[in-house]
Amino acid sequence: MEIARIQGLSIKVHPTFWLVLLAYGVLGLFTQALLIFLLVMGHEMAHLLTAKAYGFRVNGLELYPFGGVAHCEDLFEGRRLEESMMALAGPVFNLILLFGAQALRWEGIWTGPTAEAFVQLNFWLAVFNLTPVLPLDGGRVVRALFCDAFGFVQTTKFLARAGQFFGMILAVAGLVLVGKEIYEGIATCFLLAGFFWVSGQKEIDSARITFLRQITRKKEELLHKGIMKSKAIAVTAETPLIRIVEDLTPDRYALIHLPGGEVFGIERTLTETQVVEGMLRKGIHCPVGKL
Repeated sequence: MEIARIQGLSIKVHPTFWLVLLAYGVLGLFTQALLIFLLVMGHEMAHLLTAKAYGFRVNGLELYPFGGVAHCEDLFEGRRLEESMMALAGPVFNLILLFGAQALRWEGIWTGPTAEAFVQLNFWLAVFNLTPVLPLDGGRVVRALFCDAFGFVQTTKFLARAGQFFGMILAVAGLVLVGKEIYEGIATCFLLAGFFWVSGQKEIDSARITFLRQITRKKEELLHKGIMKSKAIAVTAETPLIRIVEDLTPDRYALIHLPGGEVFGIERTLTETQVVEGMLRKGIHCPVGKL
């Protein structure tokens, strides 16, 4: 749901965010709920400013219970440095606030329950978002580091399913807390479990579409720069096109080699563009040899 538009920047709030705030409010934790909202906004602004520093055009922000997503017109997914720095900007923001507030507490300048809650929430926002699963910041860093080795789509699917598994663990933790009547923890665990399951499925469903958009970006960059790193992939003629696409990476242009696939005595090599276009034309399960 869009709550504001500032200078063309859309600010949206995911439904689970409102549920968490409502749960905290019902439990008489209004101050914590307000702090969560403000800190998550600051966390996401750190992502946004980092994206702008790299020259990306940011269209908007979507806030989740303990983080969010900056939607960019230019793609950054899979770029090792850019995605890592953008993902880490949010947790770093919270850590700076944490140490700053803690220093004030040690000096006796800022004390009381609000100061304690401020420190605790920044700590958990930083630690929680660094968990190495999607859609959290830690998962985006891991994807940026490993997608070149394992493929963008494959890495995204693995980390998203890891996020769904993490959500299941939180749901079990919520059931344990039911017996202990820790209502704040129960609400948080179940809401986050639902968030991880829905968001993880969204990451899985959109992985291939996102990568196809990256293929277009790579072609544009190649035409602009005149040079790009490449890698060779050897496949059999029976290999499905989707299997090849899932192993492609954002920062290298792939050449697909078919050993034994001679045409007039010359071994055949396809570009990743030919493979993607063939997949769109003949279907994802079409054997590469038919191209």
